[in-house]
Amino acid sequence: MRWFQHLVDPTLPRTFYILLIGRFFNLVGNSLVFPFITIYLATRLHAPMSMVGIVMTFYGGAQVLSVLVGGVWSDKFGRRRVMLTSLVSGALLTFLVGLPLTPSLLIVFLTGMGFTVPLFQPAAMAAVGDMVPPERLSYAYGLMRMASNAGIIIGPMLGGFLADHSFFWIFCLDALSMLIFFLIVFVSIPETRPAHTTTNLGPGRLKDVARDAMFLRFALLWSLTSLVYSQLFMVVPAYLHLQLGYRPSFFGYLAAENAVLVVALQLPITRLTRRIARPLLMAMGTLCYSIGFWVMLIGHARPVFITAVVVITLGENMINPAASAWVADRAPEHLRGRYMGFFSLANRAGFAVGPLTGGFLMTLGALPWLGVTGLFAGLAALGFQRFSRQPGAASSLELPL
Repeated sequence: MRWFQHLVDPTLPRTFYILLIGRFFNLVGNSLVFPFITIYLATRLHAPMSMVGIVMTFYGGAQVLSVLVGGVWSDKFGRRRVMLTSLVSGALLTFLVGLPLTPSLLIVFLTGMGFTVPLFQPAAMAAVGDMVPPERLSYAYGLMRMASNAGIIIGPMLGGFLADHSFFWIFCLDALSMLIFFLIVFVSIPETRPAHTTTNLGPGRLKDVARDAMFLRFALLWSLTSLVYSQLFMVVPAYLHLQLGYRPSFFGYLAAENAVLVVALQLPITRLTRRIARPLLMAMGTLCYSIGFWVMLIGHARPVFITAVVVITLGENMINPAASAWVADRAPEHLRGRYMGFFSLANRAGFAVGPLTGGFLMTLGALPWLGVTGLFAGLAALGFQRFSRQPGAASSLELPL
């Protein structure tokens, strides 16, 4: 149990670990669904990937609006209330998406699911920023990613097995996981929003965030990074199944591989890179994304995709904790929810455009799709590298772990 005791940092509060455990179980449920959405839509709508990409853009657009609204609401109404609202409404709409509906109702409920489920993210990220000391933020966000990816180890394998037979149960189990997490938050997570957020400083406004030009440049680069990463979970599954003939369960194993590598490598990578400025670390990670997608051009055998996922996951372990900590460190306390909302918005914007871009490029062939995706990642890496040179862009480094 020494490895577990090493993970439990006494400087982090008990409520953080409760949120961590709840996030694990919730991601088991969420990861039953999200790797297989494009396959589900293509099967249900009997439509080509270009049309599925358009539907996914509606879904992604709802997510973009959701995280922005979630950030504002978490500052205005509190982190806890937004998390609870997201979990109960998301559970209902996720269940409805799994029912045998007409295409029109399916798109409506899918869009509703796209709005309700992501409300949780900026509120939870702001709550972590509220309760964790600034010098431990990268470590805390790294632990959150480990818990999420530990759930993803289980979810896609189970989801892939169920999707080989019926998609209905993956939506049911995802809805159940959100209801369980709702109970955990309701019983065990208090409100973390600082008391003076609404008294001394006022709730703040979105245009207060928009005045931060450096943060907006960062958000633009993050959108491009997310567009690239979205290809792995939104387009690659359809490519493997529809064009190469792999069963959905194969991507379930790839997603589980990604999650295992995050759990195994997140803390070692965080320790090894703790003295590297966060924007430069993000540049290194996006370069790994570029290499990973280009690896997929080598061939169609299973080892090619397994290797590509290894490279992409190395980059992911560098990028995500560094980015979350950079935003939390830069955000004024009374605007933390809004900053996290903008950060999540940038992420969701990339995911909204990603399936449409990838679906169109894939109709032209694997070479245009994977080649351009790798090029986008290279441009993002160059942008973060230049961003790291700007005064004030590199936030404070972590204390030794």
